[in-house]
Amino acid sequence: MKVRIVLVSAIFILSSLLFTACKKEKNGGGSKSSSYNDTSSHNVGTACMNCHNSGGSNEYWWTVAGTVYKPDGATLNTNSTIYLFSGINGTGNPVLTLPVDAKGNFYTSSAVSFGSGLYPEVKSSSGEVRFMEESVTNGNCNSCHSSTKRITVN
Repeated sequence: MKVRIVLVSAIFILSSLLFTACKKEKNGGGSKSSSYNDTSSHNVGTACMNCHNSGGSNEYWWTVAGTVYKPDGATLNTNSTIYLFSGINGTGNPVLTLPVDAKGNFYTSSAVSFGSGLYPEVKSSSGEVRFMEESVTNGNCNSCHSSTKRITVN
């Protein structure tokens, strides 16, 4: 009886380790982030994490992702930069810096600790800066910034 319990326990532990390893492999085995001028992203303006999550069908699981537009809300604002700070209006510690790609998208699979909230800032390639006055506790930016409340900077 003891041998059977030990054997079942060992099988359970090994299965758990194998499942964890498969999850890491599914996530690309490392981190991936957007980069300036890159054109490989897709689905501009949609909530990226609808597919890029642990239950989704895509290779990478994003921790922060979204799309940046010019003030007209239609033209993509490419090669901008997204920042997350621990304090409002660019104060406190910088927690994350993400380039916006050639399709207006930004994303990362790197771990981000949101704690009780981080404050986003977007800076256009021409140097204009816009701050979000409210803190965020997750990085699914396009889930709130949809077609009516887009992330915009000149």
